[in-house]
Amino acid sequence: MPTDVIHTVGPIAQGRVGEVEKEALRSCYRNSLNAATQHAARSVAFPCISTGIYGYPPEEAVHEALTTVREYLDEHHDKLDRVIFCVFLPSDKKLYLQNLPLYFPGAPTIKSKL
Repeated sequence: MPTDVIHTVGPIAQGRVGEVEKEALRSCYRNSLNAATQHAARSVAFPCISTGIYGYPPEEAVHEALTTVREYLDEHHDKLDRVIFCVFLPSDKKLYLQNLPLYFPGAPTIKSKL
């Protein structure tokens, strides 16, 4: 089974997040989802885009990521089977566990190796 890599460069925020940075981050997720479905991918995994050295606050980035993915799936639910949020830090895991139910109510399947 082939694996494709879709690369995106997130916005540099350095702790200051305005509408320009929010839209840029949403665009990263949206464009990646579009590229994945254009290449017939049925699943996609995302890291925490821009939250490292680019300084986007994780507490804000999680909402942009989840909002964008939710909106995309609402429109294109037939194109993807799985979206994975791949986190490295325990604090990011906690943010996603707290916020996933707000955007995806129900009993999500959460698998973790942390």
